[in-house]
Amino acid sequence: MSSTSSGLVHPLLPPGGADLIPVEILSEIFLLVILDQPEDKESLELVCRRWYAIVISTPGITSRLWIRRATKKEVVQAFIQQTRETRLAVIVDVNDEGDGEGFNSEDFHTSLMVACQAAPRWQFLVLRSFPPPGEYKAPDTVVQPLESLRGFIMGGHCDLGTFLEPLMTAITTTTLPRLTKLELSDSRAVLYLAQPTCLHYFFCLTDLTITLSRKMESPADILPHLRRLEYFRAWHLYLPIYSPDVSLPLIQTLTELRLKSVSVQWMTGKVFPALERCSIAFPHHSDTISVQQPVTMPACTDLAYDSNDLDPLRHFHHPPLAHLQVKCGQWNVRRGNPQFVAICPTVFASAQSLYVLDLEVKCSEQLLVLALRLLPALGVLWLRLASPHALSETFFQGFVATRSNADSPCEMAALPRLPLCAKLRELRLLYRRWLRGPERKGIIPVFSDIVSSRYSEDVFDLLLTFDGRIQRWDVQELVESTCDVVDDVNTSVVGVSSPYGIIPLQWFEDSSLPSSMELEVPFKEAEYLVARHQLSIDCLSTLHNLVELRVGDKQDILPTAPPVNLPLFRTLRVFTAENIHPSSLAGQTFHKLERCRMSLYGEGPDLSEGRVTHMSVCTTLDVDDLILLATINLPQICELGASFDHPKFDMIWETYIVVNVNLSGLELLHVYGWYQQLDLIQTLRCLPVLKSLIIGNGSDLDADFFGEFVPMHLNETSVLIHSHDYGQTSAVLCPMLRSLLIEGCDFNQRLELMPFFKQVVTLRAACGSPLEDFTLFDFELGSKIELIGRYGSFVMETVVLGGDAGPFRLSI
Repeated sequence: MSSTSSGLVHPLLPPGGADLIPVEILSEIFLLVILDQPEDKESLELVCRRWYAIVISTPGITSRLWIRRATKKEVVQAFIQQTRETRLAVIVDVNDEGDGEGFNSEDFHTSLMVACQAAPRWQFLVLRSFPPPGEYKAPDTVVQPLESLRGFIMGGHCDLGTFLEPLMTAITTTTLPRLTKLELSDSRAVLYLAQPTCLHYFFCLTDLTITLSRKMESPADILPHLRRLEYFRAWHLYLPIYSPDVSLPLIQTLTELRLKSVSVQWMTGKVFPALERCSIAFPHHSDTISVQQPVTMPACTDLAYDSNDLDPLRHFHHPPLAHLQVKCGQWNVRRGNPQFVAICPTVFASAQSLYVLDLEVKCSEQLLVLALRLLPALGVLWLRLASPHALSETFFQGFVATRSNADSPCEMAALPRLPLCAKLRELRLLYRRWLRGPERKGIIPVFSDIVSSRYSEDVFDLLLTFDGRIQRWDVQELVESTCDVVDDVNTSVVGVSSPYGIIPLQWFEDSSLPSSMELEVPFKEAEYLVARHQLSIDCLSTLHNLVELRVGDKQDILPTAPPVNLPLFRTLRVFTAENIHPSSLAGQTFHKLERCRMSLYGEGPDLSEGRVTHMSVCTTLDVDDLILLATINLPQICELGASFDHPKFDMIWETYIVVNVNLSGLELLHVYGWYQQLDLIQTLRCLPVLKSLIIGNGSDLDADFFGEFVPMHLNETSVLIHSHDYGQTSAVLCPMLRSLLIEGCDFNQRLELMPFFKQVVTLRAACGSPLEDFTLFDFELGSKIELIGRYGSFVMETVVLGGDAGPFRLSI
């Protein structure tokens, strides 16, 4: 885009002008883009056919050739011909779930052979999964030379059988000096390349990954031959014992080292000048690292160490770290304390620079507090714990930020206690399981105090995870209602009550996980739940204290046929559910439910089945379906919101609703819509104590409707006063009515109703009616008209609505 002096922005090319750019220029642009962002290659290919043809024909851009379980030879031949000017990344994956067709051994063999004919153009060879030996005919050889190969990746699901040797032979004899990246998950391939005749294969590698599932049978003497290696990752790699004077060039070049179940004997007494990131788990021969033979890493800023014996870690010499992760498998505090003491020199040496500390070491709270008080720069703290019993409430109270009281009457206020890790931005507690027992609610209020005390500072998060799952829970500030905390329609929240409000814990999920996954709630003490994800019966069965459940607008969040013994049917006091299946609550009984809002998806329940949902103490209900209302037993209803828009309203009302719903005590009615005005008037005559009437679709109301609210003569005062007998129908419509609100009514278009409005407010006032509020709302114009009448007078007052004004809705 370009801008002019007038501030207007003009495109550099007119619409469709990209087609005018020469192929040579687009090719150079695409090459620069893909070299910087390889993942953008597919997006460029999908723009149009021209761009696709340019991308796959530009030298320097690698084209990906997939060979799956159902790939045909003709497809491979056409792709190779179409991309004849580019290098190839050949990816073999017979377990690809995206290819649902059955495996054809002949097609796989011929496709692989055709791909081998283009072997000189292979830049990357990725073997993700291979068919088991015997299910396909393995090629006897690979067309040589592999002169362009830069990377070879062999996954853990690849048993090449007889194809291993010819492939290794082709690689080791023709790839130098281009090959720089190697990933192996097969010990046979590692041992093959470790043969003296193949060791030159390692000379030019800069990135080596060996991830084996078990220990090798014999050692692989490869370290002396890694002359340019920068990234080294190895699991279960069997290395020989090296003498102190052996030359290991990789010591000078390594920038990242990750070892698991691998000997570290070769590191003793060495200096790694370029190593920035180091991770060692379950090391072999770690006892060789000592004060006489330390490991020196002057450039390392990221260190992770996982072992039952942490003593060798004190002999890792390095400048101050920014990130330290330490894990120890000792199972109790008595054994864990010496291990924690062993890492203290490393922690204290990095006190001024350590920003991230990740600990899984069982130790006393006193030792942990001492260490944390000496880390002034710490911004992220992860504590991996077996259960909330591991650290007490007293320990976590140390993180509550306190401030001096400026309004104190004392002449000299005491200095405030400095919280642990004053600059902390994230506290993450990774529990294996959650608390059990009667004291289970005690620690969550402390978490809330931590969040509340630090909320006014920079961004701070207190996160909980369980059993190593990707799901995490974010502790948030106190709220009066869980409705106040859910901004994202895809976020679920649980709440625990406290003396000062509700403590919300908001659930986050990894974006790569399916949105339909079931919600797991580890907090069995949860009393409030706002669910935006599917709830299983197992999950609901563990929530014995739930008093409020709010279900999002996604379908099938609740089980369609829950058992009658779910605890929530005995504990719920508030329940809202949008898009609930009709059978989810059919025939169930809510023993304590007081407020409820529901809407259905699909067809409504079958009234002929007679399956009634019992809400014996419910006083407030909001439903958008007349059929649903007909299946609910409501002996104590006081506030009702519903739509009466149904062609069989009379039959449903008289046969089911009047039978199941006790209307004698209904004080508030919110009507969304109706099928005929007469039906609405007849309904209102059955509500002797109605005090508030809100009608949503006021544009359809006419003079006949409003005329029903006008007393016929002034001597009906006695009727208004004595018509409270629930067994009688009042001669005056809604004699106890105090508030009449009509929404969606454009007063300027309904001037003919003016005489009736005046009669309603003046005559009812003269009769002693309690009507105090008669208001017409017009949300399109953003105003309302209040009609006021007292002793024959009539006043209209127009009021401008606020920006947050909206249609009425029952508060549930």
